[in-house]
Amino acid sequence: MKPVFYGPFARLADFFHGWRDGVAGIPHKPARPTRTATTPHREFLIRMAQDAFQRERVELERDRVTAARRVAAARSRLLRAEEAVATAESELAEASRPLTEAERTARRSAEADHAASIVRRRRERERLRRIQPFVRRRQAAVSERNEAESTLAAAADEAARHLAVRRARVLRIHEHAQRRIAAYRRYLVRSHDEGPWVNGVLGVIDPHIPGWANAGIQPESPQRTNGGKPAGEPEALPATPPTPSVIPLGDTTVFGAEQSPDVVYVDYYYAIPRHFTLRREQDSFVLVNHGTRGPYIDGTEVRKAWLNPGDHFDFGGLRYQISDDGTALETSSIGPYHLVAYNLSAKSGSTVRLNGLSLVQRMNTMLAVLGPSGAGKSSLFAALMKELKISETGALYFGQLNLDTHGDQIRTMLGFVPQDDHMHRTLTVERLLRYSDRLRRPKAAKADRERRIKEVCDKLRIDKQRGQLVATLSGGQRKRVSIALELLAEPNLLLLDEPTSGLDAGMDREIMQQLRAYAEQGERLVIVITHATEHIDRAQQLLVLAREGRVIYSGPPQLSALGKDSYADLMNTLSEEPEPAEIGERAHAYLEGDDVELARTEVERRAAENGQSTTVRRPGVARRLLRFPRQLTVLLQRQVALVVFRGAKKDLPLRFSWRHMAMLAIALLPLLVAAGGAVIASMVAKPSGLGPGPSAPATLSLLITLCMLAGQALTYTDIVAEFHIIKREHRTGTYTMAVLLSKWLVFAAIAVIQAFLMTLVFLVFREGPERSLFLHPDTALFVNLAAVTVAAMTLGMLISVLASKVEQAVVWNTFVAIGQIALNGVTADLSSGSFGGWIAVLLPTRWGLAATASAIDLRSAAPTVPRDALWRHEMGQWVFDLGWLLGLTVLFFALSAFWLRRKLNKPD
Repeated sequence: MKPVFYGPFARLADFFHGWRDGVAGIPHKPARPTRTATTPHREFLIRMAQDAFQRERVELERDRVTAARRVAAARSRLLRAEEAVATAESELAEASRPLTEAERTARRSAEADHAASIVRRRRERERLRRIQPFVRRRQAAVSERNEAESTLAAAADEAARHLAVRRARVLRIHEHAQRRIAAYRRYLVRSHDEGPWVNGVLGVIDPHIPGWANAGIQPESPQRTNGGKPAGEPEALPATPPTPSVIPLGDTTVFGAEQSPDVVYVDYYYAIPRHFTLRREQDSFVLVNHGTRGPYIDGTEVRKAWLNPGDHFDFGGLRYQISDDGTALETSSIGPYHLVAYNLSAKSGSTVRLNGLSLVQRMNTMLAVLGPSGAGKSSLFAALMKELKISETGALYFGQLNLDTHGDQIRTMLGFVPQDDHMHRTLTVERLLRYSDRLRRPKAAKADRERRIKEVCDKLRIDKQRGQLVATLSGGQRKRVSIALELLAEPNLLLLDEPTSGLDAGMDREIMQQLRAYAEQGERLVIVITHATEHIDRAQQLLVLAREGRVIYSGPPQLSALGKDSYADLMNTLSEEPEPAEIGERAHAYLEGDDVELARTEVERRAAENGQSTTVRRPGVARRLLRFPRQLTVLLQRQVALVVFRGAKKDLPLRFSWRHMAMLAIALLPLLVAAGGAVIASMVAKPSGLGPGPSAPATLSLLITLCMLAGQALTYTDIVAEFHIIKREHRTGTYTMAVLLSKWLVFAAIAVIQAFLMTLVFLVFREGPERSLFLHPDTALFVNLAAVTVAAMTLGMLISVLASKVEQAVVWNTFVAIGQIALNGVTADLSSGSFGGWIAVLLPTRWGLAATASAIDLRSAAPTVPRDALWRHEMGQWVFDLGWLLGLTVLFFALSAFWLRRKLNKPD
């Protein structure tokens, strides 16, 4: 192996640059000293090492391809050899069977006079001669198999040697870079006026060993055990020094994604063309936010803030600090995005979900979480998304941000892909991605949105499926679309719950490779919950959890460290009842090990650093829901599309066809049902209809019942069927009220059209009312029926929110419908203050029928009906009845919003 040589010319260069930068005062010590700094020559050495790492990886991939071909050829040869051995052994066994007595004593024509013993010996010699070819054939097959096994072992050993050589070279390159950086720093410190300060801010271990080379490298001299894995003393997480950047401040400085001379460009997914403005006002500054998802001050998104020199705010992964003289903004990264969790404990009632979980996961790695059901895998994700409250003794940091105080800010950096493919399946892939992107950043430029959608589709190899309905995709393609919904925002922390469940081994491997590649790019970290262990080695780190969220192992995915021959054996051990003693011993050993101590040290260090913040919060800082109107617009458009494409099950051809007609019929089904119901009602009713006569009350009751049934049918399964989709979008910042209001507005419009069709169709076949208060009698009938339908639709929405399953919603809807039919005021006299009357106060049909009866003077049209006080033909009474119906609609909607928000904020 060719060594990485640190020759005299490199030494001289490092000495010269160190001496020159020290004399020039580089890096310059600011008035407010920072904890980290860098210099151009140090950055050059780091970039040079990283380029060398990349070249080694390219060479490794090339060697791997060659070795893989040889391994595949050797495996194919071995399979053929094993088949030949099996065939030869079968033939040999058939030829070697003992002779029967008849065969042993069979005589040839020339053996009639020979003794029986001689005949037997001859037959046995003949049998042995017949066996010899089969023996030689078997020996040849076994020899070929042994040779194929040797070839396969050599090819596999060659692949392992390639990896070992490249890893060794990466370590040598890393060592070489560290020696050069250390030599440069030594000369810099000696010649710099602020030598002690320089020595502190440059004392960072960088560049990092890349994740692909770090996985599987074991310490040469293990000293103690952490949860059953050999390990040396863990090193503290290195903090990447920020590249110094200074932005001069004028009277007004604009920040955003617009690339123009008067805008400071910010490369951030959520940034709009002109996102926020920093305006000078005498000795202070006013920060005005025009967008969403930042800026943040102390973890809280601000609309307007007053800042003084020395104060700071965060936006797009950067920290902006106003200089002491107020002339510039100093920018630094709030990364690196390592995940540090210490002593995470949580309960749901009496159920322990996490029990002292501690973890340190480095940036640019993929972590696989393995464990039986109830081991706290999903609870870890719920804690990261701040859906599960952890105990006060625990701490969780992502980068330098504390989840407790910066939870909203961390959520903008986080993406979560659930186990099931919770997506609208009647939309195309492109339409689905576009709606998702518009919900996250409504003001983004159309060209940028289309570019990002294309990039994500190309990266996940679903570009050819962009125009295809989600319902028509295969399982693997739907998984990729589900992942693409989160990759649109390029999250720094990507969480995936069983992303390969239900997929074949090839698709499993491909998705795991894509996730690892994503983790190794930029400042990213990927955590995968999985039960598929065939390709778990694609992850650099493995976290194994026992029941109640106890860690028994954290380290490279190596079965030898766990003392098992297979992951199946490991899962069987973890699932045993009662729990084996070795699990408790490993959990205890991990708690006493170095990883937990490292997590505690890192938490303490971050807490101390965050405690030094001098940012001053002003009373004017406030957070406003700026996205609500734009989100509502997007959700309205999507809800209309969902209603229109409700009948789409296959990709539709470009030209109009019978499939379009079938889809249109299904989309119009609620209106067709309403019209058909009105036809049936007119057929059942007397010819006088709602005119004077004894049949008017029954006819009105029938119309009110039809309106109630049609309204509730619109929504009673809608939200419960889409709940997981709504929750997924809620995690990305979609407002509950926007979702609910968009659905209500669309379904209310449909309900009004239903009422109009029922009124129109009924009046075509039967007589309408003759009297009214101030509207035309037919118009008054429509207004009251529309109010009942909308109120019933809102009640159906409440049922859908309260139900946990569609089957439950069906039962509740049926029960409520029966109650409304029985207690509408016509089938039973409710004017006497009975118990049923008090229940009917909360039912739309009671007040809808009363308002209609009051408007059309039902008491005069049918004198035999009960003298219900709510039916008086007076303007005040009609307004009171209709107002109560409106109040019930508002109440149902408010309860729906309250309960839906409560359900969304609960962990799964």
